[in-house]
Order: sequence, then structure tokens, then C-alpha cells
Amino acid sequence: MNDKTADSNKRRLAVAAISAVALIILVQFVDSYCTEMFGKTQSLSVRTFLMDPRGMSSEAAVAYMSRGMLPFYLIGALTPFIRSYTDIIGRKMMMIINVALLAVGSAVCLLANNLWIYLLGNGILILGYSLDIHLIYIVDAVDRKHRGTVRGICGGVSMAAAMCIPLLRSLYVDGGGHNWQILYAVGIVGGLIGLVLVMLYRFPNITGSKAAPSVGGSANRSEGKSVDSTECSTDDGHIHFIKTFKDICRDHATRNLLISISVVGMATAGITYYNEPLCAFSGMGEGNVNTVLLIQPIASLAINVLTGILADKMERRYVVQMGIALSLISGMAFTLGVGHGVSSVLLGILWGCMNGFYFSAEELINLMVMESVDISVRGRASAMSTLSYGIGDQLGIFAISLVVGALGMRWAKLVFLVSPLVIAMVVMRRKEIEKRSEYPESFEKYNSKKKRKNTYYRIYVKNYTIFYTIKDNAMEVRRILSSRRNFDKLI
Repeated sequence: MNDKTADSNKRRLAVAAISAVALIILVQFVDSYCTEMFGKTQSLSVRTFLMDPRGMSSEAAVAYMSRGMLPFYLIGALTPFIRSYTDIIGRKMMMIINVALLAVGSAVCLLANNLWIYLLGNGILILGYSLDIHLIYIVDAVDRKHRGTVRGICGGVSMAAAMCIPLLRSLYVDGGGHNWQILYAVGIVGGLIGLVLVMLYRFPNITGSKAAPSVGGSANRSEGKSVDSTECSTDDGHIHFIKTFKDICRDHATRNLLISISVVGMATAGITYYNEPLCAFSGMGEGNVNTVLLIQPIASLAINVLTGILADKMERRYVVQMGIALSLISGMAFTLGVGHGVSSVLLGILWGCMNGFYFSAEELINLMVMESVDISVRGRASAMSTLSYGIGDQLGIFAISLVVGALGMRWAKLVFLVSPLVIAMVVMRRKEIEKRSEYPESFEKYNSKKKRKNTYYRIYVKNYTIFYTIKDNAMEVRRILSSRRNFDKLI
């Protein structure tokens, strides 16, 4: 292959990767809008289905809905097992299922005329947005040194989607809180558009790395396969979820990351629950609540992009630790500030910082999990990360639904905000989180223009990139270069 042909192929793959990321961002917008709807309209839903027809107080209504949602949140427990089939049916088919569920769930919520149908619609949405596989695509199609930035952009898009909710709420929801269900129409229309585009689009081919002994899989099976094909599969067409889970957990770094994301998941209840009702029932008024809801995603957008860029400039672990700490501080300030004279603009900024730093940290941990395994098992690795997060998430949701009636929304939020995040900070300080030398082939394979007998792999240490080969299961370092150098000309 001559240089001209190589450059042409490189440009073609770059265009394909960019177009794939663009489509992923579109799907992420719809996904995030649907994800945010329940929390951003909770005061309206409890008024419509509980307070007005049953005469319940705001605290009692919120506690009742929290308990009512528990069976539907358990639907999310199916997600890891369903997402595992990504490695068999292909990324594209799983994304089609993902988007279709979002459209169906939004339609059920729009048409719901009682509490349980509305909760069923949200249960379908939970299953849909929990299947989110955009991080798998990012790891598959984007070079490691740009993954954090692309993830940050996707996070920013999520916040832009959340921004649409208060804007539409101010246009279509009157002072009495009526007509709020029409907001779900965005999920229906966006879901259908996304569904058509995903079905029509052909995702680019990718090249996988040789699997580490810890995760199994065929060494060369994933070479040059399309991420939307069924060729990204297992040897016998079966998932072997439990076996793969055990194999992956033999790696100390991956195991510690899964523990970390489980603990972080417990804080979800404190991060996402009761924010909007706390504002709405504190006497702020619909206009001020909308201001908070509008400012929050703007702040979160900026933080997502910033943390994404930082994650490509420094060790991911340090960015995660920083995100957890800042989320904790801003979350406490927001929770204690609501109803105590703090301006709606400042409350929106604090809420945005709490959510932005938290979800940036959570997705970076998920990204680190998928970077630690071979392409052939990334669907299952993502599923295991979701399972770990879901265990913590479900425990937190179950516990907060039991205590909110006794403690009230404010103190229940604080308990489930502070405790898990402090524990997560301790877990993430473990240095083993970065170690993976036991399985040197689990690192990223570097495909240079030169033909070599032995494959080059690369790892990133601060602002340096280390290139090495494997001989007799031992790492032989060949080059140590600044990450700013042009590798294609030097390697």
C-alpha cells in the first residue's frame, strides 16, 4: 500500500468516524431528553395523578410516587443482560431497540390517564435509556487520546436536551400545571427520526485489539469488522455472561472500577431525586422554577465539555476524583440553599455543577471499564458496568423511597448524596485502578504504516505514550514519546 492510498483510507475512516459520532450525538439527544423528563416534571406529575385527585400533601405524594416507581426501576435490572447481546446481534441492532423503546415509552407517558399507566411508560423509558451504548461506539471508533473530549461533547448534548424541557414547559404548561404531558411528544418524534436514521446508516469498520487472557475471546476475530454487524460475536453464539464477568473481574483494575461505579450509583438517588419538587414546593413559583431548570443544563453542558477535555490531558482517575468532590460540594450547597433566599440563577448553577460533575465522573468510569477489555467483549463489559452501577442505583432508590417520608425531601437527599460520594472518593484513591500490566495485550493496539513482525501496543502515562511489543508474554518497550508528537512519522 503506497502513501497516497494510505492517506486516502485514513481520510475515509476519519469521515466515517465523524459521521458515526454525529449520529450517536443525535440519538444521545433523544435519549437524554427522555431520561430527564421524569425528574424535570415530577412536581407536575404528582399534582396531576396524586395531589389533585386524592388530596395528598406534596411530601406524601412524592414519597408515594417514589415507592410506586420501585417495581418499574427493577425493569432496569434487565438491562445488563439485554445489553450483553450487543456482542452477538451487533451495536446497530441494539441501538435500534434502544431508540424504539424511547419512542414507545414516550407515547405511553403522553397518553397516560392514570398513575400506573404513566409509571409503566416511565418503566419502558428506563429500559430504553439504560440500554444506551454510545460509549461503546466512542471506544470503538475514536482514538483514545480524543475519547474523553468526544464523551464530553456527548455529555454537553445531553445537557442541551435537558435545556429543551424548561423551554417547552414555559411555552406549553400553564400556571396550573396542565398540559405537561405534551412535552413527551419530543421523545416520540425524536425517537422515530433517530430510528429511521440508525436503520439507514452503515457504521464504519473498526479494528479490534488482541484480547487479554483475562477476558477471553478469539485473538483476531474482531479485526476489520463492522460495528453494526453480527460478526462482532462470541465463538459459539452464546453470551456466557457469568463466565465473562468472572474473567473480567480477575483484572484488578477492572474489578476496582466496577466497585467504584457501584458505589457511585448509590448516590444517583441523592443527585437526581427531588431536585425539581424541592424547588417547586418551596414557594419559588413556576417562573423561578423554570429559571433553575434552564440554567442547570447550561452549567452542566460547560462542565461536561471541560471534564472531557481534561480526561484527555491527564489521568482519568484524577478527573473522576475531582468530579466526585465538586459534585458533593455543589450538591450540598444546592440542597441546603433551596427555600433559603438563594437566587434561582445560583441554584441553577449549583444544580448544574452537581449533575455535570457527577455524571461526567460516572461516564468516565464506564469509559475506563470498556478501555480495559477487548472489542469482542465490550458489549458485555458495558453491561457489567451497568449492572454494577444499577446495583448501587437500585439500593439507593429503594432506600431513599423508604426514608423520604420520615426525613423529608431535603434531608433524604443529603444523606444519599454525601455518604456514597465520600465512599467513592476513598475507593477511587486505590492505585490498582490504573494497573493492567498483568495482561499487556489488553492495551490499545497501534496500527502504524510500517509492517512489523510483532504488533505494537501503546499505553498512556500522563503526557507520554509508551510503545511496546509482546514476546513470550513479556512487554518489551520500544519507544517513549511525548503525546504531542506525530506518531505516524516516527513509528
